[in-house]
Amino acid sequence: MKPGLLVRTFVLLCLLASPALAADDAKPAGYVQEARGQALAVRGGQSRELAAKGPVFSGDSLATKAESSLQIMFSDGTILAMGPESLFSVDEFVNEWGQDKTLSNKMQFSYGPGVFRAVTGAISDRNPHAFSVETPLGAIGIRGTELGSVVQAPALVGGKPYPAALAEAFAPGANAANILATLRQAATAAVPGEIHGHIRGAAKRPLAFTDKMGKSVDMAVGQGVTVSRERGTSDAGPISGVLSTTIKTAPIRTSAKIPAAFKNTLGDTPGSSNSNTDSTTTGRSGSSGHTGGNSNTGGGGTGGAR
Repeated sequence: MKPGLLVRTFVLLCLLASPALAADDAKPAGYVQEARGQALAVRGGQSRELAAKGPVFSGDSLATKAESSLQIMFSDGTILAMGPESLFSVDEFVNEWGQDKTLSNKMQFSYGPGVFRAVTGAISDRNPHAFSVETPLGAIGIRGTELGSVVQAPALVGGKPYPAALAEAFAPGANAANILATLRQAATAAVPGEIHGHIRGAAKRPLAFTDKMGKSVDMAVGQGVTVSRERGTSDAGPISGVLSTTIKTAPIRTSAKIPAAFKNTLGDTPGSSNSNTDSTTTGRSGSSGHTGGNSNTGGGGTGGAR
């Protein structure tokens, strides 16, 4: 065999033997700013532990274990926090800087059961209709805001309590990809309710929720909705006290440092020079969002919204 052909054959065999190699070459959509407890990501059938500074990619499905939390910053400055026993997916993420490419940018996420808090970044600021979140009972239209959500977990998954079924994904040697897929299917079929709230933001950009029955509700700042599988979404009203309490388990920490890969576009903010106390603002350039929450991680999972 000729030397050149031998080298090409060897390279091809290496690529075929390492399906994760191509995935590792993908451009990260974001990075973990803080991780407490245990969290993992699944992509392309492969799972990996998540820790501070670890990359998050478009196509990732993420999970946190009990008494754990995760904070991610995406390349446009959007911050997402997950509380304990939460499932989240980055379905699509496109962020190309430059005026000619602004309208092609897109963020599409999915919430499974869990506790979530988000502050939007440049994509939503520039194109308010480019950021949406699918939930088991509907969809959130995010137009430049800070929002909080609680998605209740189904009682049982495969005959096991939901927390026990989720914990199996973190067991040594577990097929986390299959377990997370099963949990998401169960959520789609059996999540009993959700709570969403517009914590802070611009008055001209209400947060919108559309349920599976087609009813759409706009939430002004300080308003929220409760959603049930049987009745769909409520009308907008004061933010639920359950949400206000539960989202403390998904704090946004303004002291978390900007990922090094994003400093050229985002600078040193938000939060890198702020104290790690009760947060007042993310400090993100060009943002209308504020945090306004507590920095305590707290305990508990998704059952408090029942």
